[in-house]
Amino acid sequence: MTNRVTLSALVGMTDDQKGAIPPDQLVELYADLADAKAMLEAQSEALHRAMSVRYADTFDGERSKDTGLIHIEDGRYRISQEIKKNVRYDQKKIKTILAGLEAKGEDISEYVEVSFKVPERKHAVWPQALRKVFEPARIVHLPRPSYSIEVSA
Repeated sequence: MTNRVTLSALVGMTDDQKGAIPPDQLVELYADLADAKAMLEAQSEALHRAMSVRYADTFDGERSKDTGLIHIEDGRYRISQEIKKNVRYDQKKIKTILAGLEAKGEDISEYVEVSFKVPERKHAVWPQALRKVFEPARIVHLPRPSYSIEVSA
């Protein structure tokens, strides 16, 4: 029998204890975590399906528009369903429309918010002089590092 660290035990360990976990157990912990995530996703989908099977028709009968939050009662329980609106616009078409509005003298800032994106791969190949011009506006955010571990061949 082995003293294998479990994900549950890992949560309560000190940093010194975590730092002493051997690599073979870290590999197993990553595998355990992947399995747990897959199971949690399957459970989440199953619960969502159970809610849908039980209540979707009732909500459809109560809903007066395609999106929004509505509530129904089931005995002593209040059940809520929210359908969020996720709207996107075709960027090329928007650019054409905005150019037309500007040509007519419209202030497009009254209608839209404009943001600019500079892909890092494009920035990397710019001439140094151009990069220097943009440098004051460039904000680099570094997320927490990611790790992986696998058995070497």
